[in-house]
Amino acid sequence: MREGFGTLLHRIAALFRRRRLEKDLDDELRSHLEMAIELNARKGMSPADARREALRSFGGLEQTKEIYRDQRGLPMIETTLQDLRFGLRMLRRSAGFSILAILCLTLGIGANAAVFSWIEGILFRPYPAVAHQERLVAIGGTSRDEPRGTPLSWPDFQDLQRSCTLCETVFVSKITGTTLSIGDRAERTTGSIVSANYFDAIGVHPILGRG
Repeated sequence: MREGFGTLLHRIAALFRRRRLEKDLDDELRSHLEMAIELNARKGMSPADARREALRSFGGLEQTKEIYRDQRGLPMIETTLQDLRFGLRMLRRSAGFSILAILCLTLGIGANAAVFSWIEGILFRPYPAVAHQERLVAIGGTSRDEPRGTPLSWPDFQDLQRSCTLCETVFVSKITGTTLSIGDRAERTTGSIVSANYFDAIGVHPILGRG
């Protein structure tokens, strides 16, 4: 456990000493390569053949470097940082296109967020001031003539108030159109017909009027 934790700390520290470690790695690989070239030359190879054989035995310097980097660091984090640096370079090269793309993404995300907020407010959270909306249940009636559902009658509502033992409270709310008159002006608007206990049930009280 301690060895694993120590290895993790060593790998994290390597992220902040990247230049020094890269220089040490280059120096070490160069030293090994020169030793291999010298050994091949002693075997009678020409300088070009000695170098070619040494490089072949290493399997490629860059591939060897990648193996050592994976062993000493955190490959996933390093790859992510490389991708971010590459992305920033591409943004600087084509700034105009990048700004346009960012604006389009911003507008698209903003529009989607607005639509989802509207849907949530209308369908899932119609009473924003109510703390526990998941406890609200809509109750309707059905009949043979109206299989899709019919509004509850006032006597049915009163029966529910008296007999429903599972509900903390039962209230009525029906959205309807109405005409609002202010002085000599009349305006068509949308309102709700509610029972007397409506505002107490949802925990909201009107600024003006009864409730």
